Formats: sequence, structure tokens, C-alpha cells
Amino acid sequence: MTKYEYKTIRISQKGWGFRSRNIPDLESTLNREGKEGWRLCEVIQPAASMGESTAVIVIFERALKTTED
Repeated sequence: MTKYEYKTIRISQKGWGFRSRNIPDLESTLNREGKEGWRLCEVIQPAASMGESTAVIVIFERALKTTED
């Protein structure tokens, strides 16, 4: 049975307002973690005050290496 480990990274958003928000380090973060064997599992945008969000949380997973592999 495959077992997994998980990793979370918080990335701050830049800009103000709904349309002008961006996540400047997202692509480089995804590429960097992918090279290390991490697979994107989910992106969460937690709500802060007034429903605004100042960051996203990126969740990665990868299979654990076992002695059976």
C-alpha cells in the first residue's frame, strides 16, 4: 500500500482588489517542488477580514519511499 507525506507552503498575494491580486512566486514554487518529487495536491485561499485573502496555501504530496520499493 502506498503511503504519502505532505508539505504546505504559504505564498503571499500582491496587489489590492479582486482583479489586481497576483501570486508572484506560484509558478517558480510549483516547478521547484516538482523537481523535488512533490505533486500539487490542492491550493487553498483562506479568507481573512471582510472575505479578503492575503495569501494562498499550496499543498503538495509525494509517495514515501519504503524498504519494499
